[in-house]
Amino acid sequence: MKRYPLIFLTAAIIAGCTGENNVTIKGVFSEGREGIVYLDQSEVDRSTVTDSAEINRGRFKFTAEITGPEFFQVRLENGEFIGLLAMPGEDISIEFGKSPLAMNYSLSGSPGSEEIRMLDQQLFTTRTRLDSVRNVYEAITPEELALRGTELEKAFVEIVDAQRKFNIKFIIENISSMASIQALYQRIDENTYVLYQPRDLQYLKIVSDSLSVKYPVSKHVRALKENVTSELNRMYIDRMASLAAQLPATSTTPLLPDTQDRMVSISSLKGKYVLVSFWSTTSQECINELPALKAIYSAYHGKGLEIYQVSLDPDVERWKNVVKFEELPWISVREQDPANPAYARLMNITSVPSNLLYDPEGNVVNSNLFGRNLQIRMDQIFNK
Repeated sequence: MKRYPLIFLTAAIIAGCTGENNVTIKGVFSEGREGIVYLDQSEVDRSTVTDSAEINRGRFKFTAEITGPEFFQVRLENGEFIGLLAMPGEDISIEFGKSPLAMNYSLSGSPGSEEIRMLDQQLFTTRTRLDSVRNVYEAITPEELALRGTELEKAFVEIVDAQRKFNIKFIIENISSMASIQALYQRIDENTYVLYQPRDLQYLKIVSDSLSVKYPVSKHVRALKENVTSELNRMYIDRMASLAAQLPATSTTPLLPDTQDRMVSISSLKGKYVLVSFWSTTSQECINELPALKAIYSAYHGKGLEIYQVSLDPDVERWKNVVKFEELPWISVREQDPANPAYARLMNITSVPSNLLYDPEGNVVNSNLFGRNLQIRMDQIFNK
């Protein structure tokens, strides 16, 4: 048997391990292009430049060491970029066509990057279609808008909904792929997630659970798992803000009748923390919440907390009787048409009990805090 010095064996082992952890990214432009190309490492909320290369005769190459699946962007100086999902050991080849590059490239050597390409190109198409609708909306006269406004709004909603369904279908069919993280966090624009509906938030949990089994040490999976709750709240609040921005300012402020048929508005409570609580006397879960709410109200009302409780009861007399019997000390009001509750729909309330916590400036700062979680939040606000 031929013997090798230990130092060479060690070097060979190290080289082999390093190669297994390397990903190679090569690109070629079909149209002559010069300049610098950048490799950014991507996370949910930011990208960091990790390397740069000069385009030489229309070609470039990067080599990066990674220990697990990683998201990258290949970015040009003009800001155009494409996304990649690389795995250790992959040799990724990219061929670019004309601008926009995001819609005119092909790649090989990376199944995950192909999934990212599919997601990004679908979103690019959706944004282009939405821009077309916006351009028509902004260009037509007020007279034309009166005739075509409903049609254009319907077209806009249908385009957004089609993108949402595409992402949901992708997640369901690729639940164990890291590309599902991309599908979760894509945005129509800076303020609007593709998965914007409250019931869509379940997909964060589903993807987190699935990927935690397959990639337990991935920083991307750990970040997703650790931030599921905060992301749910943020997406919920973003959606509310988006809805509010599309409606007249006056319609976003509940003005509802109390048990004495006096109209009470949330705007009259500005300067206080206000817990807007949606409930129904027919819900046992809502009834069970009342003792905890009474304790919180007793402890913090004198420090600046008000509760504005909105009933969705169809039977107005039953609601009034329960308020009286339970001796509820806070503001009790009722949607005037519980079968079509205007303010509950505006605030995206889909079930009871639900609540929103407003700060003294009228901003929503928390949603759906109950029991101990609500108590902790009150302590943070009033006992700091």
